Amino acid sequence: MEQGEMGWATRLPNPLRSLRRRRGTRLASAIAAATLVGVTGLSTAPPASASTVNITWWTMWSGQTLQLLHQMIGQFEKTHPGITVTEENIPSVATTSTAKLLSTIAAGDPPDIFTEWWPEIGSFAANGDIVPMNQFLTGKYSGFEKWMWPIAAQGGTYNHKLYAVPMSMNSWALYYNKAMLKAAGIKSPPKTLAQLDADSAKEWIIKHGKLVQMGFYPGNYFLFFAPEFGATNCITSAGKYDYATCKAAQTEMNWLASFNKYPYGQIQALITAEGSVAGGQTDPFVAGKEGFVFSGPWEGAQNVPVANPKMEGNFGVVPFPGTVPVPSTIGQGNYNIIPKGAAHPKQAFEFISWLAGYGNQNFTASIDPKGGWVPAGPSVTKAPAYQAWLKANPWLHGFLPEMSSPYSAAPELTPTQSQLFNAMDTAADNVLQKIMTPEQALKYIDQQGNS
Repeated sequence: MEQGEMGWATRLPNPLRSLRRRRGTRLASAIAAATLVGVTGLSTAPPASASTVNITWWTMWSGQTLQLLHQMIGQFEKTHPGITVTEENIPSVATTSTAKLLSTIAAGDPPDIFTEWWPEIGSFAANGDIVPMNQFLTGKYSGFEKWMWPIAAQGGTYNHKLYAVPMSMNSWALYYNKAMLKAAGIKSPPKTLAQLDADSAKEWIIKHGKLVQMGFYPGNYFLFFAPEFGATNCITSAGKYDYATCKAAQTEMNWLASFNKYPYGQIQALITAEGSVAGGQTDPFVAGKEGFVFSGPWEGAQNVPVANPKMEGNFGVVPFPGTVPVPSTIGQGNYNIIPKGAAHPKQAFEFISWLAGYGNQNFTASIDPKGGWVPAGPSVTKAPAYQAWLKANPWLHGFLPEMSSPYSAAPELTPTQSQLFNAMDTAADNVLQKIMTPEQALKYIDQQGNS
């Protein structure tokens, strides 16, 4: 996965284009990344003059996504002659990158911008490790928070202050394989959770004890399915997580448990085998071996054309039919933060807001389709280049209404959010393996999230 390892779910699709190539364990990723301590830098501008400010930007991407970042830097430097940007690529595992960032903050020499894959923002804000951006929301930036999608602003807000701004957001929906639907005698994609379960059951094929084809399989996506069940923020008035007694969370975890009848080991083997193809851009759905998958625009816009063009025209997208009215999605994306002690916080915010598309709608609208991204604000989607992308790919229209839906939700930032997210992954995975009951899993989530 090319977007930077989050180290969470075993099936976590990617956030920017691939926030983590779908599979792998946190520990294995952390050990592998511990050997990757080299840093590379890039600035596309000519040598800076004494009056030029150079800002450093730490990212965790590689491959095609990194090339898009370089295009962004080049355009920014062209339109902002007083600022240059040096992009530095650091290890793409949260444990490694976070430790490296905190060490530079402690030493008083952090980067100006850090693209944080979301779970640590609450901890950083609570500990004073990052700079609140409200001080910059004046003048031409006074309407910036309202310019973003509501869930985009919520996802970067801690204690009523804006600490993080996304350069793109992720919207999630249900992809379906048209040919597999037809072969199973299913006339239209599911509109209810019961229909999804019934349709999926018709698509599983196991021959001679070997998994050949999958229907729908949720993986340990408890966090990402939460909005579709109304279980995103099960928090008491005292600020404690309480998923164990949350009815919506109970419904969701029981639903996940219904999939433990399928062969966990064989599923993971198929996922791993497909994930190693085409530079990590293939998965069972892209390969034509999975009837349904829960993913974002990058699945159809990036993964399919690169890894299996034969799938183009053979898939559709509908809102995920959870227990709340559709559409809905989680408020999650690729957030930029300004570390405490950054040398150029004002210029850093200028670049961060520009990356989001603020006052830069036309260029952002031309870049976002290349990454399969949903912009941070709705105005970008109205620009000609983005509209042209939507027209050429009608299936994309299902992702935008989710961003402003009242049923979509961003997890509330807390000091222990990272522990919560990891606990959700572990708990859901244990339920799928029949190691934990749904009740035990929810209690585990609360215990870890409140520790």
